[in-house]
Amino acid sequence: MSASVDLDRLRATLGQPELTRLLDALQKRLALGRPLTGCLTLATASPAERSAADALLGRNATRGDSLRIDLDFLSESLCAAGLCTSLREAVECLRGPVRNRQAEASSLAASWAGLRAQAHGQFVRWPALAPWIGDLFDSGLLKRLTAGPSQASALLDELDLVVHALPRRADPIAVFAARLFGDAHALDPGSTRATLAVRAAALLGNVDFEEDAEGRRSAWASVGVLCDELSAPVLTFNLPAVGDTPLARLVRNATQAAEPLHLSLRLLLRYPLSSDVGSAGVVISICENPSLVAQAATTLGGACEPLVCVNGQFATPALILMRQLRESGARLRYHGDFDSGGVAIARRVFAESGASPWRYSAADYDLAPKGKPISGIVGSTPWSPELARKMTLAGRAVHEEAIADLLLGDLVRDTPSRVVTLQNPG
Repeated sequence: MSASVDLDRLRATLGQPELTRLLDALQKRLALGRPLTGCLTLATASPAERSAADALLGRNATRGDSLRIDLDFLSESLCAAGLCTSLREAVECLRGPVRNRQAEASSLAASWAGLRAQAHGQFVRWPALAPWIGDLFDSGLLKRLTAGPSQASALLDELDLVVHALPRRADPIAVFAARLFGDAHALDPGSTRATLAVRAAALLGNVDFEEDAEGRRSAWASVGVLCDELSAPVLTFNLPAVGDTPLARLVRNATQAAEPLHLSLRLLLRYPLSSDVGSAGVVISICENPSLVAQAATTLGGACEPLVCVNGQFATPALILMRQLRESGARLRYHGDFDSGGVAIARRVFAESGASPWRYSAADYDLAPKGKPISGIVGSTPWSPELARKMTLAGRAVHEEAIADLLLGDLVRDTPSRVVTLQNPG
């Protein structure tokens, strides 16, 4: 407040209760970045408001519903009376400093636009991230996750740090986080940093992201970062491997002994089988239930062709193994339960691994012995469109174990009469 302001007289003149709406309107104009000039109109003015305004402007009593105030005249009058040096000064003395919200909004919009341009430059090296980075701005998600451009910029810098460090070769996530941020918990689920980082990992690893523990594990694993690296291993039997890595030797020893083997995510990411030529051109069967693997080991032993079990709604190690086998040149085929859950698992297997159906069509369902009623809705079966219709019509499940003898017959090694024809389900 300048020394030229007579605050007591100003309060008595412009600050009286009957002029509250006038002060409100003046304050709003300033907040919108508009000048306090020209005429201002107050609708539905009360007699007390009209009387106070007429007295303030030194004019005869006015009539009507609305009340017009000449702001230029008001400013000149207050300044001439020695109450202030401008109408803006008068308003701010009575109401406090008024923020120009329009100017602030323009400045904020410019800051966000600048940050977007900066982000485009930051992540231009990763084409897989570009649409997602743009969507963070377009959807307003980045604004909702942060307190403003400054915090958003810091968050993007952290994300940039993460993606520059990817991919890894089987780094535990706590070690990865500690190396980048000096905090082993910096990428734990729940933080804004982790929310963006795990989505970036999924995009870089080309996996569909699911917002759950397994989805996060899969996303990080796709770029070589381990979460729960020893949990939920994938069950295998008689896999071919000719390499000289610790994993290849372990697989080869188990195959020579005709013993089922659980493979951890740690092993699969440290010593991937994707480059092992032992699987090239080999048909590898995938089943849903571990009981089929147990029966194959007992009845067929070393005469059983390679077999992998996803064990229901499969975890990340099974997904990683299927992808590595496909990359090695193996031909994957899948069989699961004929029920609503089994169909859902099959859809995921086909989509994630590129496997083909193995005795898992509408015709196979027709021939199978029917079991208990199907619970839940049978989803789509794009690899055999008639399958969903027939399962829904019959309403009976067929579990893998019910046709185990038929499946085991397919798995007998070196059977000349058996012809395997694989078709991609699309």
